[in-house]
Amino acid sequence: MKYFTILIIFSILIHASDDIVLPISVKSINWKEKITPSNVKIIKKNNTFKCKKYLDIDILKKNKYRAKHYVLKNKALCFEDVYVQSDKKIKFNFGFLEIEKDGELIKETSDYIKIKNVDGTMTKIYKNGSDN
Repeated sequence: MKYFTILIIFSILIHASDDIVLPISVKSINWKEKITPSNVKIIKKNNTFKCKKYLDIDILKKNKYRAKHYVLKNKALCFEDVYVQSDKKIKFNFGFLEIEKDGELIKETSDYIKIKNVDGTMTKIYKNGSDN
């Protein structure tokens, strides 16, 4: 009788773990593409998708995630597949002129400021407003 009750409790615990939901990509997601809740759908967990830690929809709504690599359609989204997008903003005050840009400061001299943009290109902004 003891073994029978232990078997019943064990089977209930196994079936209770089947109620875990996981996000599946609705469409193919490109490299560094922003992942939004509209890009994913929720299904019940089954054995075909294997991940160490699944991405949660509530966490996805709170943070801005981007894909680390190309994610196929109908693939489970794991934490290994995404990274949190960091907001890098640079604000410069040139006296009467104030500039705010997305990017990373590379170099600042008395003549110009060199900025690496989010897309990887470099921009040089001169403090006197000229092109050269």
